[in-house]
Order: sequence, then C-alpha cells, then structure tokens
Amino acid sequence: MKRWIIAAGLLAVLALVMWRWLRPSSQVVSPAPVATYSQPIVRPSEPTAPERLLEGYADPATPPIEDLRKLHRVLTGYFSVIKDASRNPIGGNADLAAALRGENPNRTVFVHPGHEVFSPDGLLRDRWDTPLIVHPEGWRRIELRSAGPDKMPFTGDDLVLGPAGLRTQ
Repeated sequence: MKRWIIAAGLLAVLALVMWRWLRPSSQVVSPAPVATYSQPIVRPSEPTAPERLLEGYADPATPPIEDLRKLHRVLTGYFSVIKDASRNPIGGNADLAAALRGENPNRTVFVHPGHEVFSPDGLLRDRWDTPLIVHPEGWRRIELRSAGPDKMPFTGDDLVLGPAGLRTQ
C-alpha cells in the first residue's frame, strides 16, 4: 500500500512539473480589435486603387464629363466593398466624401484626404472648384452633378452623370 501512495505522489509531482513547463505563457493574446468609428483611420503610403482610377481628374486635356465618370468608377468600387447600407447612409456630398476618406463601416480609405478631388473643406469638387451635387436615388444609386463652367447649379451647362454611369444632360 505504501508503494501505491508513493507512486501516486510521484505521478502527481511529475504532472504538476509538466503542467507548469508545458502550459502557455502568462501573456494573454487578445483577439484582433474590431473596427469601430472611434479608431484612427490607417492611411496607406501608396496611392489606393480608387486614387489610380482618379488619375487625371480635372485635367484640362480631357472632357469634363470624364471627371464624373472617374468618380463613378470609384463609387462602383466603393459599393462593391461596403455592403451594409444601414451603417453608412449617404445623404449628400459631405457624407460621400467622408465615406471615401475612410469614415465607413470598414474604415477603408478609398481616397486620401488632401486628394485633388476634395475641396479644402473636404467636399467632392469639380474641375471648376465647385462642390459636386450628390443625389442618392437609392442604395448603390447615386447621381453626380457638376455645376459646370458657370459654377451655378441647375443651369444649362451642368454635367450630370446618372446612377448607371450614363450622361443624362
């Protein structure tokens, strides 16, 4: 009987030593943080793919409607990445500009602040430095309007690109 007690004691000590030696370190590895709107936006050092689509934005050598087409391509990419409409309603220029700068559910920066597509106050602008009129017609359906060279919206020289990416005026 004494042998069984001694053997059980030795096994218990051996188990304790092995448990202490093989157990994970005391450092707790926390899971990756979940993105929230309060976290800082990480800005890549290279141009983003949407910024590459915007290359030549407001270039006088291209027709002005091309600026809206370039922006429409960026919006197509944006809506393919951002899936949750309820968390990111776009009601106009300021909302869309903020979403493209990274204020969206994924915290993805599509266009860096300071890009030429933004005015100094952060709105999307046309080549005449006039804020674009962003008219949401539904989820993933946005009409873009430039006031044109006269800088007066809703006049005859306006450039309008419908949600399907086609010029409507």
